[in-house]
Amino acid sequence: MIGMTGFNRMYTFIYHKDLERADWFYRDLLGLEMEPESDWVIYYKVKPGTTIGVVHDGRGYLRVTEDKPVILCLGVPDDGDIWEVYSRLKEAGVKMRTSEVELRETEGRVFFCEDPEGYIIEIVQRPRPKRDKEKVVEE
Repeated sequence: MIGMTGFNRMYTFIYHKDLERADWFYRDLLGLEMEPESDWVIYYKVKPGTTIGVVHDGRGYLRVTEDKPVILCLGVPDDGDIWEVYSRLKEAGVKMRTSEVELRETEGRVFFCEDPEGYIIEIVQRPRPKRDKEKVVEE
């Protein structure tokens, strides 16, 4: 048995009308490793055992809807550069939900954007202990 639950991986499935635009976002911009399962499901590995599954609309259990009641949160490693990620996405024309990288008391450094289908993506980096002199944004 692995852990207390016996589970050893987690997939989050989201539904897209255009798999090529999803691939541009998740593989080309975010740098996630792509693993096609079929011509209508593509997995993007966040880390071992944690995967975002993009499903082509009309083929999976659910359908694309206007309302996207999901936020996908991706963590930048402590030694990573969250500002570089923000700049790369903004320069590529990704719709940004925050005007800059913010420092929040709870989450740390954070910004929000949208993927091509309108899902909100939160990019977060935990703060380093007391070394950060940035202004904390009130939540």
